[in-house]
Amino acid sequence: MQSERNALISVITVCYSAEHFIEQCMKSVIEQSLDRVDYVVIDGGSTDSTVEIIERYAGKISFWHSKPDRGIGNAFNLGVEHSRGEWLLFLNADDYFCRTDALEILASLAMSSKVDVVYAQVQPVSREPNPRLIGKAMGWPFSPWAFLLKDLIPHPAALTSRAYFMRVGPFREDLKIVLDYEHYLRSYKKLKTIFLPEVLTHMRVGGISSDRNLCLEEMLHAQKLNSVLPPTAQALLGTFVRSKAATGRVMRTVSWPLGTMTSREN
Repeated sequence: MQSERNALISVITVCYSAEHFIEQCMKSVIEQSLDRVDYVVIDGGSTDSTVEIIERYAGKISFWHSKPDRGIGNAFNLGVEHSRGEWLLFLNADDYFCRTDALEILASLAMSSKVDVVYAQVQPVSREPNPRLIGKAMGWPFSPWAFLLKDLIPHPAALTSRAYFMRVGPFREDLKIVLDYEHYLRSYKKLKTIFLPEVLTHMRVGGISSDRNLCLEEMLHAQKLNSVLPPTAQALLGTFVRSKAATGRVMRTVSWPLGTMTSREN
């Protein structure tokens, strides 16, 4: 993997005490076929062997550090600050690319159109060393109205343009789960996307975002923060999705940041 200051793509991994899976995540980035990738690893001051594993691959990383931060949102923003790519992808410590040409595929789409985000699908897997597939692949074509019911864009398989960050600003640091959802919600109906219905990333299940009620409440809060609906309509939507959640029929809510990354509250 060739790192350059003006790289085409930056991959950002934030982690905290992720010794069981961080190596698989990092190797899946380092082994990508695409040139001009810069890799940024933000560790929150791990107390296990995570730092030793990162150091093992330091020569393949553009930037990394290990020190306490203010949480997930702050770690994401630090990753953006230290990245150099025209496009950014956030690959959590528990997740990994399941194809060596994943970035090459996304990059070819990103460079062919002027959009905010290019994304594919992720496949949930178990938390075993040799994970098994769980359920169906996630990631769907973007629709503003469907986006109010669930997160359509799985960030471990999504390239977001740096121009978009410059336009809407950094991630909020007061959200625990839906910070990527809220970030895209700032453009809402104006968000320009390309969707590829192919699985490029495996995502281990677990973590704080398995709490569906918390996911749902943060999702509704993010919608209020961005005034995507008039107050009355927002209240009706909240009543609707909460009633569906109570009966187990609600669509899967925004819960992409899974596993190690979401348990990172150092």
